[in-house]
Amino acid sequence: MSDNVNWGAFQWDGPNELWDEVLKQLTFTQEMECDVALSSDLTNEQRHYHAGKAASLAEFRSHLSFLREQANLNKK
Repeated sequence: MSDNVNWGAFQWDGPNELWDEVLKQLTFTQEMECDVALSSDLTNEQRHYHAGKAASLAEFRSHLSFLREQANLNKK
Protein backbone atom coordinates (compact mmCIF):
# COMPACT_ATOMS: atom_id res chain seq x y z
CA MET A 1 0.00 0.00 0.00
CA SER A 2 1.30 3.43 -0.86
CA ASP A 3 2.53 5.70 1.91
CA ASN A 4 0.88 8.57 0.04
CA VAL A 5 -2.62 7.66 1.23
CA ASN A 6 -4.29 10.28 3.41
CA TRP A 7 -5.64 7.78 5.93
CA GLY A 8 -7.48 10.50 7.81
CA ALA A 9 -9.74 10.99 4.79
CA PHE A 10 -10.99 7.42 5.29
CA GLN A 11 -11.52 7.70 9.05
CA TRP A 12 -14.76 8.96 10.54
CA ASP A 13 -17.22 7.99 13.21
CA GLY A 14 -20.89 7.43 12.57
CA PRO A 15 -22.73 7.60 9.26
CA ASN A 16 -21.20 9.30 6.24
CA GLU A 17 -23.77 10.32 3.65
CA LEU A 18 -21.19 11.10 0.96
CA TRP A 19 -19.43 7.72 1.38
CA ASP A 20 -22.71 5.83 1.22
CA GLU A 21 -23.80 7.73 -1.90
CA VAL A 22 -20.47 7.20 -3.68
CA LEU A 23 -20.61 3.44 -3.05
CA LYS A 24 -24.29 3.36 -4.08
CA GLN A 25 -23.58 5.18 -7.35
CA LEU A 26 -20.60 2.93 -8.15
CA THR A 27 -22.78 -0.13 -7.55
CA PHE A 28 -25.61 1.29 -9.68
CA THR A 29 -23.26 2.11 -12.56
CA GLN A 30 -21.66 -1.33 -12.35
CA GLU A 31 -25.06 -3.00 -12.50
CA MET A 32 -26.03 -0.88 -15.52
CA GLU A 33 -22.83 -1.88 -17.32
CA CYS A 34 -23.57 -5.55 -16.56
CA ASP A 35 -27.07 -5.15 -17.96
CA VAL A 36 -25.69 -3.59 -21.14
CA ALA A 37 -23.01 -6.29 -21.44
CA LEU A 38 -25.75 -8.93 -21.36
CA SER A 39 -27.71 -7.32 -24.20
CA SER A 40 -28.23 -9.69 -27.10
CA ASP A 41 -27.62 -7.08 -29.79
CA LEU A 42 -23.96 -6.32 -28.96
CA THR A 43 -20.89 -7.31 -30.87
CA ASN A 44 -18.24 -9.28 -29.01
CA GLU A 45 -16.09 -6.16 -28.80
CA GLN A 46 -18.92 -4.12 -27.30
CA ARG A 47 -19.69 -6.89 -24.82
CA HIS A 48 -16.05 -7.07 -23.73
CA TYR A 49 -15.91 -3.30 -23.36
CA HIS A 50 -18.98 -3.11 -21.11
CA ALA A 51 -17.96 -6.17 -19.10
CA GLY A 52 -14.54 -4.57 -18.57
CA LYS A 53 -16.14 -1.34 -17.39
CA ALA A 54 -18.30 -3.28 -14.93
CA ALA A 55 -15.27 -5.17 -13.63
CA SER A 56 -13.30 -1.94 -13.23
CA LEU A 57 -16.11 -0.32 -11.27
CA ALA A 58 -16.35 -3.35 -8.99
CA GLU A 59 -12.59 -3.30 -8.42
CA PHE A 60 -12.59 0.42 -7.65
CA ARG A 61 -15.48 0.06 -5.18
CA SER A 62 -13.67 -2.85 -3.53
CA HIS A 63 -10.46 -0.82 -3.30
CA LEU A 64 -12.26 2.09 -1.65
CA SER A 65 -13.80 -0.29 0.89
CA PHE A 66 -10.36 -1.81 1.53
CA LEU A 67 -8.89 1.65 2.15
CA ARG A 68 -11.67 2.41 4.62
CA GLU A 69 -11.06 -0.86 6.47
CA GLN A 70 -7.30 -0.27 6.61
CA ALA A 71 -7.79 3.28 7.85
CA ASN A 72 -10.02 2.06 10.64
CA LEU A 73 -7.54 -0.66 11.63
CA ASN A 74 -4.74 1.92 11.83
CA LYS A 75 -6.68 4.60 13.68
CA LYS A 76 -4.55 6.50 16.16
